[in-house]
Amino acid sequence: MTSNALQIAETYLFALFVILGSGAVGGWLAERLRLPDIVVYVIIGFLLGPSVLGVLHIPAQGVFHDAVLSLGAAWIVFQGGLEMRFQVLRQIWVSVVLLATVGLVMTAAVVGVAAHILMELPVLSALLLGSLLASTDPAALVPIFQRLSIRARVAQAVIAESAFTDATGAMLTALVLSRATMGTNGRHEGAGFLLSELVRLALGGAVIGVAIGLAAAWLVARHKPVTPGGRSLFLVLAALGSYAVAAQVGASGFMANFAAGMALAHAPERLPRIDERDRASLETFVDALSLQFRILIFVSLGSQMDLQLMMHHLDLVLGVVAAFMLIARPLTVLVSLVPDRRAKWTWREIAFFFWVRETGTIAMALAGLVQGAGVAGGSVFTQVAATAVIATLLVQASTTSLVARWLGLVET
Repeated sequence: MTSNALQIAETYLFALFVILGSGAVGGWLAERLRLPDIVVYVIIGFLLGPSVLGVLHIPAQGVFHDAVLSLGAAWIVFQGGLEMRFQVLRQIWVSVVLLATVGLVMTAAVVGVAAHILMELPVLSALLLGSLLASTDPAALVPIFQRLSIRARVAQAVIAESAFTDATGAMLTALVLSRATMGTNGRHEGAGFLLSELVRLALGGAVIGVAIGLAAAWLVARHKPVTPGGRSLFLVLAALGSYAVAAQVGASGFMANFAAGMALAHAPERLPRIDERDRASLETFVDALSLQFRILIFVSLGSQMDLQLMMHHLDLVLGVVAAFMLIARPLTVLVSLVPDRRAKWTWREIAFFFWVRETGTIAMALAGLVQGAGVAGGSVFTQVAATAVIATLLVQASTTSLVARWLGLVET
């Protein structure tokens, strides 16, 4: 007789097969329809979920759900660190830092106020919703930047903002979540404690991430694997190890992921260099694994969408998303780009930043994790996050090329 544990394992394997198989079909459909792939993944997940076909049944507080979201988010933040370039930061680092700190907090605050007023969420729950939506995601924009040759520093600034806000947004979400759960346990801490916690999360994660990233860089450079692609194991160890070690000591796993990626990509020049073929192989591996995690995250979260609940709150959810897109983003850009005198942003570039504000993988992953934490009002987090993702991708990402041409930011 099949044991209960084996039945659970077989159920998870079937879910993996269905999610990845449907994701492959979804990627093809997205390309044919010229739609952002993550929108198609969410729709496919919804169709396969209990609300429609009932093929996928993934509990919001189950092991499979949490493992997929944690691993996927960790890898994607790690990839953001890998793709960050110091030469870009030298010119625009003030803007990027402000976008990922002051701007991030402003976005969380504006969305939090809107969610508190419109949806009547408790204050901490509303701020939690704002925090998890604050991260940006240029996944749908990178192909547009490459195809249109949008002004280099603008494109790189958008990508850099996403890389940093993935980490800082995850930290802010973790901090507000801890505050919310403290409140439910009858504990209340002051602003000084919260600030010290933020510093501890950031610095602890950065130190751990840099150490593990440099160790991985040394192994990648020194080790000559017997089998092709053997070096990819060290990338997986760097991503998983930095997150796991940081989490074990109470630091930020996502900051550790980001720092590990940056340290690995910018290791000291005295380390031996790997040849271009091996480097291309590693980049292909990183992209392929990121695609699989994106499919897992969005299809699984789409399967948990409750259409009845979403339609019940649709007008309120759209009001929050409108505040997110049309109020929070322009304010964030103004307080972050205008003070940067060195970058000398033009009004056309600033206007482009107003419109370029996509939400994606990290926001959805954090929404799923937070929803499973039992926070007051958390049942609508995935619904709001999904609406924000679809709205920003369909409304903003789909018109990015038109806005760039209208503002004269396409280089010939």
